[in-house]
Amino acid sequence: MIGVYRKYLAIGSATAALALAGCATVPAAPSSQFSLGRNAGGDPCSASSNWTDPKFGESYAKFADTYSVNCRGAASGAVARVRTFATVAERDAFSATLTCGPVRAVTLDGFDSAVARRCVDPGLGFVAVVVDANRGGMSYQIAAAPNAVGAGYQAARIVAGLDMPADATSDRQPIDVAALEAPTGNFASLDASAGNESLDAILARGTALNFRGLHADASRFLAASLSNLSDSESPVTRAALLLEAGLADSNIQFFGSAEKHFADAGAAIATLDATNQRVLRPKLQSYLGLHALNQRDFQSARRLLAPLVNGSSSTGGALSDPNTLVRLNTAAAGSGDVRSAISLGNEQDKRDAFLNTQAAWALSVAELSLGNVAGADAALDRAQERFDQLRDTLRAERTRDEGTMWLSARLARQRGRIEAARGDYDAAFRSFDSAIADLTRGALARSGTGTEPAIAEFQLERAALVARAGRPQAEVDAAYEKAVDALLLARDESAAFSTSALRPYLDRLAERMEAGDEAAAARYFQALQVRGEPGAARQISQLQTIVAADGVTGGMLRDLEELQRELTETSLLIAEARESGQPTAELDQRRADVQARYFDLDAKIQADARLSPVSTRPADLAEVQGALRDSEAYVRFNEIGDRIYGVLIEKGKAHAIRPQQDVNDVLLVSKRLRDSIDGGIEFGRVPEFSVTNAVVLYRILFGAVDQVLKSKSELVIDGGQVLGGLSPAVLITDPQGALRFTRQADKLDYTGIDFLAKRMSSSVAISPRSFISSRTLAPSKATQPLIGFASPEPLSSLSSPQGLIRVGPCLLAPAQIGELSNRFAPIPAREIQLAANALNIGTAPVISDAAFTDTEMLRRGASDGDLSNYKILHFATHGLTEGQFGCPEAPAALLTSLGQGGSDMLLSFDEIAKLRLDANLVVLSACETASAIGERALRLSGEAQPGATLEGLVRAFFSANARAVLATYWETSNRGDSEVFMQRFYESGRTADIATALNTAQRDLMSERDSSHPFFWGGFFVVGDTKNSMLAGAPTQVAAVTKR
Repeated sequence: MIGVYRKYLAIGSATAALALAGCATVPAAPSSQFSLGRNAGGDPCSASSNWTDPKFGESYAKFADTYSVNCRGAASGAVARVRTFATVAERDAFSATLTCGPVRAVTLDGFDSAVARRCVDPGLGFVAVVVDANRGGMSYQIAAAPNAVGAGYQAARIVAGLDMPADATSDRQPIDVAALEAPTGNFASLDASAGNESLDAILARGTALNFRGLHADASRFLAASLSNLSDSESPVTRAALLLEAGLADSNIQFFGSAEKHFADAGAAIATLDATNQRVLRPKLQSYLGLHALNQRDFQSARRLLAPLVNGSSSTGGALSDPNTLVRLNTAAAGSGDVRSAISLGNEQDKRDAFLNTQAAWALSVAELSLGNVAGADAALDRAQERFDQLRDTLRAERTRDEGTMWLSARLARQRGRIEAARGDYDAAFRSFDSAIADLTRGALARSGTGTEPAIAEFQLERAALVARAGRPQAEVDAAYEKAVDALLLARDESAAFSTSALRPYLDRLAERMEAGDEAAAARYFQALQVRGEPGAARQISQLQTIVAADGVTGGMLRDLEELQRELTETSLLIAEARESGQPTAELDQRRADVQARYFDLDAKIQADARLSPVSTRPADLAEVQGALRDSEAYVRFNEIGDRIYGVLIEKGKAHAIRPQQDVNDVLLVSKRLRDSIDGGIEFGRVPEFSVTNAVVLYRILFGAVDQVLKSKSELVIDGGQVLGGLSPAVLITDPQGALRFTRQADKLDYTGIDFLAKRMSSSVAISPRSFISSRTLAPSKATQPLIGFASPEPLSSLSSPQGLIRVGPCLLAPAQIGELSNRFAPIPAREIQLAANALNIGTAPVISDAAFTDTEMLRRGASDGDLSNYKILHFATHGLTEGQFGCPEAPAALLTSLGQGGSDMLLSFDEIAKLRLDANLVVLSACETASAIGERALRLSGEAQPGATLEGLVRAFFSANARAVLATYWETSNRGDSEVFMQRFYESGRTADIATALNTAQRDLMSERDSSHPFFWGGFFVVGDTKNSMLAGAPTQVAAVTKR
């Protein structure tokens, strides 16, 4: 047993220290988990104790002297291991078991001596860079992927006592990786699962991510860990991981995925023996209760949790090593304080205490949310009683209990909420301060920084409590500023939290803005950015780096993105194949091959000092103002709790926008307005446009800044979910004109309506940071002006292939595909020639009919293809929303003809992202090309946040190097109006910028009675670098090209 407790012991007296004279000085072991800072790519890295490394051999004594290193954005599993040995002989004996290339002596700052080589590392499951280093009589080994040597080196420095985690950085290049030769031999059959972590290690990392409030990262990691499980894995392990993955998905509101994980966990638990069922069934029930809380279904939460708290359920039986209790601490709470995982020790009293404490705390949250203060208090008393028993047990065993401080903090916070509900604010502040202190101590004890997202969220709730208690304004302001600063620091950490508590702060800042306080305006704007960047916005910022780089480096960055997408896709395909009982050997090998290429390429890019990671910090007000023209206004809206807050920014001033209406009321007006545009299309008619709702929505959102907008001619709108699926161009600025329309007999003539589009052009921004990036993009270097794609052929019985066709995760019969494809009338290629004529470039190349296939697009879009030669790509084909093509999870895509070898007639969003373009503009003239995508597709794109906008086709084309995209919110007209629109758009685009060209086309159509309804012109929008000209950049070479 001595070995088991070695990690908890410390030498605290001078006598003990003297007794060790002449022996190797052993540095104090760091926490079981600690931060390593960020690598050169900007990704945060961390280290955690590993308990199954091959270093341990057959020994069952597991010491905290081997650490796994993980970095976000790299791979799902460990990218490095750091091992410590008491003697050089022990390390050399272990190293002798590795298959390695030639050894090179290297200089490693802080260590006495070191050698490096490349070896097949059985603990990691790939060919790694292995560095053996010595310091002060101790021996260390760093085994790392080529792109993670810096992170591994930083971990070794912390383990050796050279650095502290608070000062860590993984942005290091300690050795020349490229100089190391690979080991000889064929490693194609290297076991891709060899580097898989133990269940304990996976749960420890997953729950540690949740502990810090990184719920999206936890979801990604646990989903990948599930895909790595072998078919022979025990049902206990599978059930435990399914439970954690389900709760992680619930925490980020991927509720469909969460429910599937819980259902699969229930099925796995049903196959277990009685002992293990007694362990896991209460845990499943508790997680379902937490899942109900995440959905704000408090009645269901009460129904699920009350029996666990008030009953006498026992969870006897064995599950894991008893000493993993402090490592398997649970997740941080997010919005509503319900995002928590439950991790159970092996001994029945500890397990029961954890389960009952967690369930009783969650029940207290539910009861308080239902207004039952007495019930909440009783449940919390039960939770505190069981927690005190747990802590007493741990202390009696001399077990470090910082792993339980997160739970102590949540109990104290819930106590503070109950005290506040009773009006005892002084007691509530003491409880909140105790909660924050506990959470901070727990983080620092685990080598955190004390500024984790979970702590910031506690600070935000406390600040709201200070305001609610009526404390002096200076105290309220200071509390909020501290909390918001902490949230902004964590905005790129995938943190999830409730924004409702920000309302008093934003209201106060808005009042100060109205009084001319410029500092308040800057803080107000930053507070609107605490949510972080959506994926499409990050893509525009990344595009800035790619375009600015030289050709070779830019190509490497594109290759790295493609490899990362392929890793994500392959992991998802493996998980789906295992669910359906299909073999995964080929996919496993494919993932291993892609991972090796990713590691090597990322290492080269990280070594390039000219490249800096994409900035994720919030944009400053001054930066946005610097990117604006005098004629422009930038407007951003956010949902903050049940209210909408916005800001209008012009060159010299910012104006707060605070609609008084409830957000649900505003969204209802927006929906009714949208229904009056395309709500009758399925019946073959255009409905009467609701001028009333168009006026009302304009007054709600822009009434306070109407006079400012009258002085501008260009609007950049960052509307988020508030204007999702609706362009501000269709809003009506003049109520009197709308009133006159209600009295006129001709309800199809909207030419007299003052639409916002008559006053100004509009374009879409996805975030302030991406807007700034878009304004600094260099134009295309392509020399050809335009290429078009049109008229895909429906699948006929004559052209049908044999066998099933894979569409997303589904297999469909050719007859089904044929029926689906025949539902979409081909869009004539004439639209593209009209565009060429309007641009005055002669005849443009058109890929159409049978030649327009998804496989042909991928061929021409490869690095040696020709699509990068064109400034404008115009797609005259149907856009399909997710699930529209015969399978609930069929991807968002553009419809094509059937091609060769693996074609599914869909150029899906993930395939579009692989294209190599150099375009100023991509035009998607088809239907609903801005539609949102679902959970599976978000995972494929690497996104793990709900409610992301423009994450489908639009983001995909930014990934492919398009600087701007024109897309549609709804179906386009099939009677010729869209052709007229496109002709006028391109005519104007010869000389005007893209946003102005769009507005010109819109105004032309709305001036004609038969096309004045917003259905015909209001669905088009542009996003990206819209102040660029579509033909900007290198001179064009115009030559007549025959249609294919």
